[in-house]
Amino acid sequence: MDERAREDRDWLAAYRGLSPEQVRRRARDEGRPLRVLHPGSVVTMDFRPDRLNLHLDERGEPLDVTAG
Repeated sequence: MDERAREDRDWLAAYRGLSPEQVRRRARDEGRPLRVLHPGSVVTMDFRPDRLNLHLDERGEPLDVTAG
């Protein structure tokens, strides 16, 4: 695994298991762009490796975090 891939995985891991509010706060504190995705959200297809995508379910509970 190259270093960049490892760094990407490492920063994403820090967001897993957090509440949506904790994710928002941490992303803001780190200056990381955040996109919150609800079921059926329309999203652009531009890929930004530094952007955090927070995927929520119908109840607003986190399903996953991804880069892009």
